[in-house]
Amino acid sequence: MNDKEYMMDTLDTLKSLSVNMTYAMNEASCEKLYKEYFNMFKEINKKTKEVFNLAYKLGYYTLEEEEEKKIKSALKTLSQELESFSEGSKK
Repeated sequence: MNDKEYMMDTLDTLKSLSVNMTYAMNEASCEKLYKEYFNMFKEINKKTKEVFNLAYKLGYYTLEEEEEKKIKSALKTLSQELESFSEGSKK
C-alpha cells in the first residue's frame, strides 16, 4: 500500500468508528458509560477531521466547486421535501 491508501484507509476507519460510537452512546446503560463513550466520540471526531484536513492538504481528497444554479436547485428540492414531510406529519 502507498501513503494515500494508508491515509484513506485510516480515514474510512475513523469514520466507521464515529458511526459505531453513536450507536454505543445511544445504547449506553447508564449516564457514566454514556459520558465515557461521548468523550471517546469527541476524540475520534477530532482525529477524523485532522486526518481529513491532512489528506486534503496532500491532494488525496479533493473537493469540487459546484455551480450556484445546481446548489439553488438542490436547496429548492430539499426544501420541498421537508415541507412535504411537515405537511404529512400534521395529518
